[in-house]
This record gives sequence, structure tokens and C-alpha cells, in this order.
Amino acid sequence: MNEKVTEFKAARTGLAKLLLAALQPRRASAVQVNASALRLKRRGRWSEYALGDVKSSEITTGWIWSGLSIRYSRGETLVTGLTPTNSRAFAEALEDARANWWREMLASRIDSVRSICNRLAQFENPPFYLTRSAHENLCSEANHAVEKLVGHWPRSMSSTPEIKMLRTVLDFLESPDHFRKAANTMFVANELVRSREFFDRFEKYPLTEEQRRIVVIDEDRNLVIAGAGSGKTAMIVSKVGWLLTRGFRRPSELLLLAYARDARKEMEERVHKQLYGRATKNVTVNTFHSLGLAIIGKVEGRRPSLAKATQSRQAMNNLLSEIVDELIDENKISEAVVTWFQDQCAPYRSQHDFTTRGEYYDYIRRFEIRTLKGERVKSFEECRIANFLFVNGINYVYEHPYELDTSTSKKGQYHPDFYLPDVDIWIEHFGIDANGNTAPFVPQERYLASMVWKRNLHDTQGTVLIETFSYESADGSLLRNLEHKLGSHGVTLSPIPTSEILASLSEQGFDSFMELVATFLEHFKGAQLSRERLMQRANQMANRRRTIAFLNVFWPIFERYQEKLEQAGQIDYHDMILKATEHVETGRYRSPFSYILVDEFQDIAADRARLLKALVDSSPGVQLFAVGDDWQAIFRFSGSDISIMRKFAEHFGDYQQHTMETTFRCVDRISEVANEFILRNPLQISKTIKSMHHADEPRVHLGLPEDHDDSQLEEALGRIAVDASDHAAVSSVLLLGRYNFLKPRNLPSLQRRFRKLQITYKTIHGSKGLEADYVVVLGVRSERFGFPSEVTDDTLLNLVLPTPEVY
Repeated sequence: MNEKVTEFKAARTGLAKLLLAALQPRRASAVQVNASALRLKRRGRWSEYALGDVKSSEITTGWIWSGLSIRYSRGETLVTGLTPTNSRAFAEALEDARANWWREMLASRIDSVRSICNRLAQFENPPFYLTRSAHENLCSEANHAVEKLVGHWPRSMSSTPEIKMLRTVLDFLESPDHFRKAANTMFVANELVRSREFFDRFEKYPLTEEQRRIVVIDEDRNLVIAGAGSGKTAMIVSKVGWLLTRGFRRPSELLLLAYARDARKEMEERVHKQLYGRATKNVTVNTFHSLGLAIIGKVEGRRPSLAKATQSRQAMNNLLSEIVDELIDENKISEAVVTWFQDQCAPYRSQHDFTTRGEYYDYIRRFEIRTLKGERVKSFEECRIANFLFVNGINYVYEHPYELDTSTSKKGQYHPDFYLPDVDIWIEHFGIDANGNTAPFVPQERYLASMVWKRNLHDTQGTVLIETFSYESADGSLLRNLEHKLGSHGVTLSPIPTSEILASLSEQGFDSFMELVATFLEHFKGAQLSRERLMQRANQMANRRRTIAFLNVFWPIFERYQEKLEQAGQIDYHDMILKATEHVETGRYRSPFSYILVDEFQDIAADRARLLKALVDSSPGVQLFAVGDDWQAIFRFSGSDISIMRKFAEHFGDYQQHTMETTFRCVDRISEVANEFILRNPLQISKTIKSMHHADEPRVHLGLPEDHDDSQLEEALGRIAVDASDHAAVSSVLLLGRYNFLKPRNLPSLQRRFRKLQITYKTIHGSKGLEADYVVVLGVRSERFGFPSEVTDDTLLNLVLPTPEVY
């Protein structure tokens, strides 16, 4: 377009002109328009505006002069002093220039705009669920298509097809989230109707309304919080069936992940059965371990050899014992082992740290505090004294009867804490603080009186008594003071060789220590912590000295363990997951999976979560469907980290959360009790489990345990037999215990006695996912091996375990 220039002189001159310029700074003295821009002259300077920014122009009329009011995106300018003819001519030229500009711009973008419009039109009856990522891509493409095409087109073009399409795209960009919500609401409603027959017939029973909605709401990231017995595996199998039946995914694009081999086998069988084998041979069903092996085999051309030690805890303990023996023979950990067993094998806690005798005895039982000679003692402080005497070559007897018979009808024989037969010295360790106070649970008056009695007895009999005190242990002076007190009676220290100490320890065996090292090693590798990160954590531990003492033993064992695997050309499960993850993260492995479904997600560990994230992030559009129940998270001891489920977005991004609250497993009188009990923990994800079955009478019965449970179990089975007598078929009864040793010894005879009951025994962990008509929980008592168990992990494991529950 030829450049149009219109110039004018203001109607007023001189002072009036200067006043107008000062009072109306937006007034222009000259105007130009060309094919791409509008130019305005103010106060002798030109400003340029793109024609796409111009909103409108309007002719203003006066007594003598006419003008133009021009609006654009950054404001408005008045051009005055024009003749009516010039005003009309310039307005027409401006509108022609704008129309030409818009036609040219639309011509270059029309294919993109039309494509966006066609896709938006589809969502009046959406063919698929609009995921967050697809929506973001659509918004990005729409913004790019209409870039610089703001809504300022000439009025004359408003009815053209191009502008109508542009307006549709701009309307979408004004409220894209509202559009997405409306489209997905429409899709879900329509899909529930379209897939009704599938939902009615796919599983043994028709899917519930909540299950159907979870299947068709198909977000990028989906987390299903499923209650016990709500059909978690059925949910995954139904999702697979729906994706394949509706043609949203090909079988080869699906990856199903299970926690254990049995669960994987069940899932695979159900997929093939429900889909009648139809193309399901190309659906991949794996455990995380088998997936790791497959990834490494694909990248490296051969599957790695798994170490025997990683497949059996006994094999692991045997290997670690062999390593410890080697390192001790090489004198690489001898001093560290002695330091550990001498005064760090249990976390030190004084009697004064406990408010009740029961709590204190639980602590003693839990850690089974033993001396270097293998004796079980009553306190950690006594253990330190015994070990000090032993390593310094001082012969002692623990709790030897006093030389004088002091027993009466009301009081037993006096047994001082230690007797040194070679020098005829007795040692008593008194549990009082620097102010003479006893622990809160110890009757102070009686205890102090017994101290006086013991002192008087030794004084009367002329026997030598050395006294030590709890407060000396608290301030770190216990052993130093004991050495001085012994020296004052002519006792000299003769430290024994380290080899002699190790020989004593070897006689006792390192079984419990090997168990701790094996557990720590597995969790350390599973948590994928660096040595530096672990040391940072160690330095923040409350009992730093003990932690460092353990790590001084652990590091050489760990390094030798890794060397042995490498020399044998083997890897363990954790190395396998790590290597597979690195292959995915670096792109050496190109994942064929665009849809990943994970069962029992609450059991996922840090290393598996990293592998899963690598697969999900490996290419755009990969979807994740995870099903789990935080109420059933019982595998922290094996590295599972429930926080991954609770903080799902931090690991996998924005997600849609679903809840399956209908249980098919038990009646309402059981689910109500479970609901109330579990939700007392505020960290549990809140849900209300609703049962499909109603019971008129209580279904949870509690029997108070007696000395022996046999009679009570028989009574319970008798009641069950009566209740089940109306059933034609044999009723299943599952006996549950915390440990294997709780399995009733007379189970075969019980089975013969109650022939209409199929009685089996499982541990709590081994029963996960199983069902039975009746369940009997054994050993529900408060004790070390009771239910719940009072056996607690060594606090050292908190270095490598997920954050422990605080409730």
C-alpha cells in the first residue's frame, strides 16, 4: 500500500497552541499511515504503532475543523485541525490499511487457526479425556497461532469466516481451564454411557459407579487411594481392558508393575482371562526387579547375573560373616569391632530417662544388653563396667553371692553387682544422680536405705567395697573414676590383646550384628544415598558417637561386599534397579511404554520410584496410573517409603486423586471398627470405607489372652463352626500371627476336629491381600513378641530408612 500522509496546522497559533499542547499532550499535529504502521507526530516527534494494535478510528466534527479520534492498545490520540474531507479520506485509508494487514496476517496463520478450531469443535462431544499435558499443548499451539492477532480487527471483517474462527480461539484462550473442565465433564458423562456394557460384564460383578468413573477419568498422573477389599487389582485390569477395548492404547504400549512375583502372576492371569487372550500377549506385566533385568539385558545385550546373597537372607548373612572374618584376619576392622561391642552395641539410656519400670525393662529386653563375655546385665552402665574390667584383664564375677549369708524369710541373699576374686574386692553400681535422686520409677527412700545397709554390711564384715554411680556415666567420668578407685586398692590394669577379645566375641557369634549390618546395607543401597550424604545424616544423629562407631565397622564391610560382587561378575537387586534407572535416564534405553500401571503403590521404595519416574519422563505423553492404600503400608522394614505416596506430586507432578471407598471384603460392622481405629492417626489419608454387606450383629470379637491360647483358640473355632453350620460349603478360617512361631502346634488335630472349616495359618505380612470367611488373630498381647510387636528396629536404621511414623 502506498504511504498516505496527511499534515495539518493547528487552528490556533501562538500562546493558544502552546497551551493546548501542554493541556492535551495526547493531541497529534500530524498523522501518517502505510501498509504496516500508523505514525503520529506529537511535539515535533514521531511515534509508530503497528496496525494490529489499532482498535478503531472515529471522525470528530467541529464548527470549522474536523478531526480523528484514534484508539490503540496503549491509549488514545486526537488528531485535530483537519478538514472534513481530509478526515474522511484519512479514516478510509486507515481502515483499508488495517483490513489489508489483517487479511495478510490471517492468510499466513489460517491453517493453524483452522486446525485449533477443528480440535476445539471436537470437544462438544469429546473423543477422549483432555489431560493436563494435552491441554497445555493445545493452549501453547493456540497462543502461537493467534500471536499478535489481538481482538482489534476492523468491524467490516467481523462476519468473515476467518475472524469467526479467530474469535473461537481467542474465546478459548480467555478461560482455557473452564473449557477443559467442561470438556472433561462431557467426556466422562458420555463415556460412562458408551462403555456401560463393558463395565457391566468385564469383571465377575458389574463395576461400581466409583470404579467406572476412575477408569474413564484418564489424567496424565492418576493416584487411586483404594481401601482394603475395594478391588485394587480389578481396578487395574479394568483400566487395561478399557484402554484396549476403546482403542486408546495398543497392548505393546502398556506396562503393568506389581510388587511381588505372586502378585505379578495373578495380575497377568487376570488380564489374559478377562480379555480372553485377545492381543494381551503383548501386554507387559512385570515386577520392578524383572523389569530392571529386562532393561539391562536390552541395553547391554545380556542379562546380569544376580548374586546368591541377594536372593536369601541366610546367604547374605553368610557372605557378610565371611567378609568380617577376612577383615578381622587382615586387622582392618579389629579395633572398630571391639569399640562397637565394648560400649556402643546398644544406644545408651540411663534409668533416669524412663518414667516407669516397664518402659525401662522394655529397653533392656529390646536390646538384649550383653557384655563382651556374653552375660546379660541389667543396665548399659553395668555393661560398660563389665567390659572395662574384661578388656583390662581384671577377673570378675557378675552378681556373685556375698560371702556372708544374708537371706531371711523376707529377703533373699545379697548379690553385689561385681566381685573381683583375685583381689577380693566388691563393686556396687548405684543408680542415683548427682543430687542423690533415684530414677522416677524407683522408690527413693527404700533404695537409699538399701545403699546404707550395703555400706554398713561391708564395713562390719571388713570387705572392700568400690562404689560407682549413674551420674558418673552421665558426665563421662565413670570408667576414669573406676580406674582411679581400683588403683587406690592396688589393682593395676593389664589390657588383654585384641585377639583375645575377638575370640570371646566369636564364641558368642555375630548373628545379631550380622543381621543389623545386612539390613543396614540393603537399606543404604535401596535409599541410593551417597557416602557424603550418609555422613551428613550421621553427624545430625542424637547419638553421634555410637553412629560413627557403627559406620567405622560398616564401611570396610560394604566396600569388600561390593568388591566381591564385582569379582564374581554379579549384581544385587539394588544395583540392578540403579543400573536400569541410569540406562533410562541417559536415553540408552528407549521405553516403548506410553501407559504405566502400578499396583500396591504404597509399598514403593525410593530406588523403584526413581526408576518409575525415569520411565514416565522418558518421552512426552506417558501416563501413570498408580493404585495403593496407605492404610496397608507395612513394608517400611524392607525400604518402602509411604511418603512417596503422600507426596505424589513432588515425585511425579500434578495428578488426579481418586478414592475407592467401597469394600467387598467384609461387612460394615468390621469396616466401621477399622475406620475409627486407623483414622486416629492424623497422617493417614482420610477415607471412609463403606461395605457392600450389612450385618445386624457385631462381627469383631475380642478375647482376653490367658497363659495359653490353645483353649481360647478352640473356643473361637467352636463358635465359628456353629456360625458356619448353615453354609453348605466348607468355610475358610485364616489364623493370623505376628511371627511364624505363633503357628499352633496342634493345627492338624484342630483341622480334623473341625472338618467343615478349612484352617490355615499365615503371618501378618505373609497374608497381605488374602481373604477368608473368618479371621482369627493370635497373640494379641502387649509384650516383646506380642501384637503389635514391641521389637523395634535399631535407631541406626533411621539413617537409611524412610522417615518413621510419629504416631
